[in-house]
Amino acid sequence: MNLDNIVNMRTGSGEERESALQSGWTVEANPKIVEPVAPEPVIEVVDDTTDAAGADADTGRPAQMSSLTVVLLGLSGGLFLLYAWVWMSWAQYYADVNAAVFAGRGSIGGMLQQIVFWIAPLAPIFWFLSALALTRNRTRRLVCALVLGLIVTFPLPMVFLSGAAL
Repeated sequence: MNLDNIVNMRTGSGEERESALQSGWTVEANPKIVEPVAPEPVIEVVDDTTDAAGADADTGRPAQMSSLTVVLLGLSGGLFLLYAWVWMSWAQYYADVNAAVFAGRGSIGGMLQQIVFWIAPLAPIFWFLSALALTRNRTRRLVCALVLGLIVTFPLPMVFLSGAAL
């Protein structure tokens, strides 16, 4: 579009005429110019750079754990596996003792006792996994949950019977 066409559009008699821009388009002599209204900016206050799922707000990737947290997870996970192994050895020992004791008695009590003996080795593993799942990106809560789990799931038969089953 050249300067002559622009001047003719502004000073025209209000008749529609053919535009030089593109065929099929018409231009009015005195068009109404509507300026777009800019939307008001929305201001959000964000406390953290991660969302509820633990992903970084900018990139969408999960937030990384610190090196100290990874080392803590490795040490506590190893202790929980050691606890599970000790509970498993005690379950095997007590399963034999329980079978001998309940041989002449009712089978329901012996069966329930066997279930408790074989569920005990799973407790440290379930505690570790649930602590990880329930305390995402909250390092202090994770540390508290793991320390509490190491205390609660400690294999007490190992201490009181001086390792008879090991």
